[in-house]
Amino acid sequence: MSFDPGRVRGQRAIAAAPIPFAIGPAAHHVTIDDVDDPNRAARRIRSLLPVLIVVCALAQLGLVLGVTELVADSSSTSSNRSHSGAPQLPGQRSDSPAEQHANARRTAVSALLERRSAAFLSRDREAFASTLDPQAAAFRQTQVGVFDNLAEVPFAAWEYEIVTPDAFELAEARRTVLAAPTFTAHVDLLYRITGHDTVSVRVPQYLTFVLRSGAWFLASDTDGAVASLRTPVQMWDLGAVNVVQGTHSTVLGVGNRDELRAFAQDADKAVPAVSAVWGGEWPGRAVIMVPATQEQMARLLGAEPSKYAKIAAVTTGERGASADAAPADRVIVNPDAFRQLGDLERHVVMVHEITHVASRAFTRAWTPTWLSEGFADYVGYLDSGQTMRTAAPELRRDVKAGRIPTELPADVRFETTQEELPQAYEMGWLACRLIAERWGRDKLVELYRAVGTEPPPGVAAPDATSALASATVSVLGTSPDGFTKTWIDYLRTQAE
Repeated sequence: MSFDPGRVRGQRAIAAAPIPFAIGPAAHHVTIDDVDDPNRAARRIRSLLPVLIVVCALAQLGLVLGVTELVADSSSTSSNRSHSGAPQLPGQRSDSPAEQHANARRTAVSALLERRSAAFLSRDREAFASTLDPQAAAFRQTQVGVFDNLAEVPFAAWEYEIVTPDAFELAEARRTVLAAPTFTAHVDLLYRITGHDTVSVRVPQYLTFVLRSGAWFLASDTDGAVASLRTPVQMWDLGAVNVVQGTHSTVLGVGNRDELRAFAQDADKAVPAVSAVWGGEWPGRAVIMVPATQEQMARLLGAEPSKYAKIAAVTTGERGASADAAPADRVIVNPDAFRQLGDLERHVVMVHEITHVASRAFTRAWTPTWLSEGFADYVGYLDSGQTMRTAAPELRRDVKAGRIPTELPADVRFETTQEELPQAYEMGWLACRLIAERWGRDKLVELYRAVGTEPPPGVAAPDATSALASATVSVLGTSPDGFTKTWIDYLRTQAE
């Protein structure tokens, strides 16, 4: 299981502020013939464990709908001055005719989005369709199809926020086709799933509105692409979403219900396994999203399908955010890869993913990659009977050949361009296993939490070296150099 910052950095450029996690080098092809071979199974587990990417989100509590205007219209000016720049006198309006027009337009579009929110939550298909441009037949059909696709999804909230009016310019040809006054905007969709999200998932949308016969309608969500502003694909854009409720999970998928039930069972077994190690200080539930194909998974993540050929799942979440300050993480499954896994492998993958979900609040930008990935590997492999021989063959080969590491792997060692990528993952796993064996499992968890504890207000965030050094001394009672030496000796012993 591996941290893949190289791949995630591409996502970071798209998504403004995500913090990357990743799991699993794509080093080996999975074949059904290997399912019962424990040595090969261990290699496949490692090669198909997923990337944890971060997606930031904000929101509000309770059942909500409506529109919040976050940014003033680009034509607006300070409210305490007239358009001439003179100080506003009592009773004097500061709005110029252009400003009054912009404000009226924004108010009307806000009302349109509020009707759209209400239609989604009340499942009023006719009211929803009435918000769509009557002259955009193809767009109307697609949008009504999306409305139908998410009928089963248990939403606690669905609302919109106007973030940036006049967010992009329409091409002349597009304006000619619409043949009416238009308004573009960056609008965030915010939604919550009942029983999981305490705050909303935020999805940027780049929308075009058109004025016809005195009323505003939504005309497109793709026109922003000319300015490289693309509305992200959601699960319900891919097809009718089926929902399966597990004891500790909600599974949303476009596959058949029997397959979705299997994922719910995987998650329901994984959650208690994670809680047994991490403790009960997390919600103890997960949202599992199952597209129909690897290509659909890549569309959800805005990436090329080949990028996820050997990735079993991707978990999204906000690094360092507590459960009540961020939406629930989503585990997005690659069904094509997952179907090749045996029962043990499915369990290890799901436990690893949900370990990241549970430990999110204590995983910071300064948390060393070997610790975050090694800990998830440790919990995933726990009680699986895996050894260095079966689960860390590359590192074992190096140690037996005299190529013994002299230090724990730096974050750069986990980049996909690194030739010895598997060894970095294996070093992290064995470091965490050493801590659990030598100092105890509780001390491993305590170390993880100590490294990821947020500093007091006014105190600068630590770097990875100082955070780890402080936690190693306070929790393990040894220096970083002392731990490294113990770890190197452990590698030699385990390689025999």
